[in-house]
Order: sequence, then C-alpha cells, then structure tokens
Amino acid sequence: MMADSLKLAETRPLATGSMTLLLAGALSMLLLIAGWRSSNTIGFTLPDILCSTSAQDAARPRTVVTTLRTEPLAGAPGKWVTTQLVRLPPRALSAPHFHGGDVTAYVLEGNVRSEHAGLPVADYAMGQVFFEPMGTTHQFFENPSYDQAAAVLAVTIHDEGAVLTTFLK
Repeated sequence: MMADSLKLAETRPLATGSMTLLLAGALSMLLLIAGWRSSNTIGFTLPDILCSTSAQDAARPRTVVTTLRTEPLAGAPGKWVTTQLVRLPPRALSAPHFHGGDVTAYVLEGNVRSEHAGLPVADYAMGQVFFEPMGTTHQFFENPSYDQAAAVLAVTIHDEGAVLTTFLK
C-alpha cells in the first residue's frame, strides 16, 4: 500500500501553485536555518526577487511621469532637452520600454532597481545617478520597497518631436 502511494506521488506532477508554495516554503526554511536577516528590518525577511508573470506585473502600481519642462538646446540645433519627474509608489513597476533620446536619471528619494541595455540589474539610492543610452531596452524599472515611495528626475536629450518613451509590452 505504501509503495503504491509513493509511486503515485512520483508520477503525478505538482500543480504550478503547489510548486510555487513548495519552493517558497523551502526557501523560507533555508533562510531561517541560515539566520539570514535584512539590515533594515527586524526579524526574518525574504529578499526581493524579480520573477513574476505578466498577470502579477499587471497588479503592481505603475510609475507616474510628469513633464516639468521641454525646450530647445541653444547650442545644438534640432536638439531638445526634456526634464521629467518620475514618481514610483511602493512596488511600482514600469513595463519594458526604450527612450527616443539619451536619459540621465537622478534619484531624488527612495530606492529604485533597474535593468537596461543588457547590463546587470542595479539598485540606485537617493542621490545616485544612472544613464540610459538612446534606443537601449529598459527591461524593467521598479521601486522595490513595500512601504516607501521613490522619485527620479529624468533629463532626456532628444531630437525635436521624438517620442520619449515607447513601451514594448
């Protein structure tokens, strides 16, 4: 009888939800055993890992972009500079996209996580700057915090009339 139930367990695949729970439970146990502790929280916390489905991404808040100013560059005919404020509520995520100009971004508050141009995923804290070359794919841009908003000042140098952001999905 026990051999039959073992055989059944070996040949029946786990449902996706069951597998996710099993993996999450195993990871939680490993972290508890290892005594992993985040430096900014009390107790045990799982690290943020970006591995979600489109349905999960759709449920996350989106970035809110406000154009503060756009004007021609005096020394570069046909070129314009646009300054935008990008607000990221907690857990906000921007879908894959690319920009129609070179973007320099300055983190005004909070922390953001970004992956673009095939570079490794990087975290940027308040006061840090990063650069996105024109046309490179920005795979994701997010606020990894569950309780703190983030804000970024984005300055884009672009051709007159260029589309500043094109979403891929």
